[in-house]
Amino acid sequence: MSIPISEIAVVLPARDEAELLPAALTALEAARERFARSNPAVLVSITVVLDATTDNSRVLLSGCPGVRTVSVLAGRVGTARNAGIAAACSQARVPADTLWIANTDADSEVPTHWIERQHELAVGGAHVVVGTVEPRSIDLGKHTLQRWLVSHQLIEDHPHIHGANLGFRASVFAGLGGFRDEGLHEDRDFVVQARERGYAVLATDSCRVKTSGRLQGRATGGFADFLTGLG
Repeated sequence: MSIPISEIAVVLPARDEAELLPAALTALEAARERFARSNPAVLVSITVVLDATTDNSRVLLSGCPGVRTVSVLAGRVGTARNAGIAAACSQARVPADTLWIANTDADSEVPTHWIERQHELAVGGAHVVVGTVEPRSIDLGKHTLQRWLVSHQLIEDHPHIHGANLGFRASVFAGLGGFRDEGLHEDRDFVVQARERGYAVLATDSCRVKTSGRLQGRATGGFADFLTGLG
């Protein structure tokens, strides 16, 4: 029998993302408002983790009273995600089994049904939901975008793993000991461990997230470097 979801915590790390963070938060707020209309009893919180940030992201967040801010100096996305999730869990009013952690990134924009869809899949029995992403076309030339689309399977049961579109029960996070203290591929390692431990991992293209298509990223070997290689 599926265990219900009583609360949802959205967590996104940000490192010098003042330019893109407002759009990310606007998209999340639209998703939260849509979800609230159909699920008013389920609280949705948003936590931004400022990781070694030197721009004016903190100033931007001071004008967002509905957003929790956590600061770390790790310079590693695995540690940043852990800090944000720990903060969200400490403020949650429900057991870990009924708390859903929805992860995205500060350079990404979720669709309006993103929270709603993750909730549906969680209630349907998924312990972990692995979503797809698509780089914004405005950031890439036509040639590079086409190469990216050819190299990705944007379908159900896809093989891709992206921290910008990943959800799981807080009890799964605790059971796996959180993300590894890494600056790269912490999302992939987390999902691999979840599958090895027998958790129900569902890969879906039903709530695709738009993400930055910039060619100079925050981490060597990350998504931006992959896009550069395609070009």
